[in-house]
Amino acid sequence: MDRQRYQKGQSLVEFALLLPLLIMILSGLLDLGRAYYVVVTLEDMAAEGAAYAALHPYDASGIWNRAAQASGGMITVSPDDVDVEYPPVMYVGAPITVTVRYSFRCITPFVGDFFPDGVIPLRGTATHAIISLQ
Repeated sequence: MDRQRYQKGQSLVEFALLLPLLIMILSGLLDLGRAYYVVVTLEDMAAEGAAYAALHPYDASGIWNRAAQASGGMITVSPDDVDVEYPPVMYVGAPITVTVRYSFRCITPFVGDFFPDGVIPLRGTATHAIISLQ
């Protein structure tokens, strides 16, 4: 009878010792999932911006607006976070590249310690051929 009582107490102590580790692992997985969502959204934003830039390569504010609208409101970017790389010579068929940058902040304290200021720089890039020079 005493042996069974000690085994229950041992299980409780083991659980109490492992619980913080399990919580940290689950929190890290939560951050990983959030970071993946942000990367997919940035790629979508860049693709939308590049598609708009293919039709309107000289409309920088329109490119930013199109990229910002593609986020669905979950991620906000400023115009400074959207870069458009123009070809040296503008002609139909030339590649135009849009890059969207975002500073991802971890919510898990120990993951953020691995990066300067707890921020992970992420980006999405897309390239399209220019369709129109309007």
